[in-house]
Amino acid sequence: MARSFIIILVIVAITGFSISAYIFSQNNLNIDIIPTIQTDNPASQSLLLDIEKCIEENLVGDSVSLNSFNTNMLMMLKESAENAGTEKEVEEIRNKFNHLVNCDI
Repeated sequence: MARSFIIILVIVAITGFSISAYIFSQNNLNIDIIPTIQTDNPASQSLLLDIEKCIEENLVGDSVSLNSFNTNMLMMLKESAENAGTEKEVEEIRNKFNHLVNCDI
């Protein structure tokens, strides 16, 4: 009984992962590097460029994400950096970026 439960659990997990990988691979992420960066704050511009480079590192082709969690985190950080009003906010976002994401920048 326990063995059949484990086998069924493994089959469900593999099937679920395969279906979710297929669904997420169908989403196209169109990322334009330079046109999206429109801020007057030089520190924010630098951070946005670093985030864009990191997003590109996480894409295969131009649309498939290697790590959807990582890409989602980068997109949220990018949005926060675009909306940052002060140097302190930009520095806090930079710290989050450095601690949460592993990119070769």
